[in-house]
Amino acid sequence: MKQKIIVVIACSMLIMSACKTTRQVAKPTLPASNGLSQLVENVKKVQPQFKTANISKMSMAFNVNEREVNVSAVCKMIKDSAIFISIQPFMGIELFKAELKEDSIKVYDKMNHRYYVSDYGFFKRQFGVDVDFNSFQALLSAQLFCIGKKEVLTDSCKLITLPSGVNKIEFNSGNMFQNTEISSQNQIQKVVLKAKNSDYLLQTDYSEYTLINGVNFPQKITLLATDQKSKATCDFSILRVEFNADIKLSPTNPDRYTLGNIDQLLKK
Repeated sequence: MKQKIIVVIACSMLIMSACKTTRQVAKPTLPASNGLSQLVENVKKVQPQFKTANISKMSMAFNVNEREVNVSAVCKMIKDSAIFISIQPFMGIELFKAELKEDSIKVYDKMNHRYYVSDYGFFKRQFGVDVDFNSFQALLSAQLFCIGKKEVLTDSCKLITLPSGVNKIEFNSGNMFQNTEISSQNQIQKVVLKAKNSDYLLQTDYSEYTLINGVNFPQKITLLATDQKSKATCDFSILRVEFNADIKLSPTNPDRYTLGNIDQLLKK
């Protein structure tokens, strides 16, 4: 169980992968730049807008190299501040916890009384992936973003409209390639992140948008992570969520745990 749950946390946060692009039957067209600016504004109007999110009931179904594990989880988010994810294989019993803040990541293995600490530079050093807190927050909440940046850089993006009518926003940074697909309802359908200098890629799909407390939020979020040797998927099913309520994030006291090496976390 320990190995499986650590894989759960690792896959949710760390693994990036490679996948094949979809073959197009017709050549895409490149709209004018004002079309991109208008699309960005349209997406921002309908994407989830909230200050706090309390996902008090969520199921996570993982398949890692054809090994399956299902767990329950709780996620609390204070926008632009912190995200706490609690893994609870048994109802109400927290065995693992991830605490993401703007400048640090802490993962607690409560069963073995160990914890791991890292900054976001870990992903670049380990995988060649330039991500930060804002990127993780955007992926978990279906927000439009440019990888590694604090805001959407319209001047650095390219808009492609496919024959199917789906719009794709492409963004290239120094180390990363990002592709975001937008539906005809201006909702984010898919985000693909790829490191230019490695084989890791992460694809995130969003579906079943539902209006809750005035916030239109996807009830299904699917992660696909693969490389040449492995494949992992994670299906998040949000069963109960409340937005803009007062929530309190209680950091775990590290004094009760032994500090472990973050580089060893994914090798378990």
